[in-house]
Amino acid sequence: MPLSGGDRKAQAKARREARGIAQVFWEKQVQARAEAEELYRRADQYFCDAWTSLVFWGEPTRNSPTIAQAINGGRPLLWAKCRRCAKEPVIDLRGVKRRPDTHVHLLEAVLFCEECSRGKKFRQRADILGLKSDEPPADPRKNRIVGADV
Repeated sequence: MPLSGGDRKAQAKARREARGIAQVFWEKQVQARAEAEELYRRADQYFCDAWTSLVFWGEPTRNSPTIAQAINGGRPLLWAKCRRCAKEPVIDLRGVKRRPDTHVHLLEAVLFCEECSRGKKFRQRADILGLKSDEPPADPRKNRIVGADV
């Protein structure tokens, strides 16, 4: 049924008001989402720091953050130590070829020291010491620990 002139004007006014209200809600939703993302980032950072402090002092590496949580929390570097030569390199988790929901402690099974394993029958394993913030290593050619498909 067609609307009369007065009804069309009232409908147009209601649509303008609805667009204004929707714009306010849209802005509030964007702000709330940004605040939530910052809270998630801080929570991931605290989780990574807590796990690193436990692992560094000898606790088991299980119940670790995921790769995505470590990257989101600003701790994208995995700190490892060779069991034989005691070199302590860092591995950038952003370049790891694993799913982002993989827990960091599961990478320990595939970490080995390349220099100590050269020419040996068995690869020399490396232990995880924790997660570090984003700082480049001094010399990337030194202290290389790599993993099979890591």
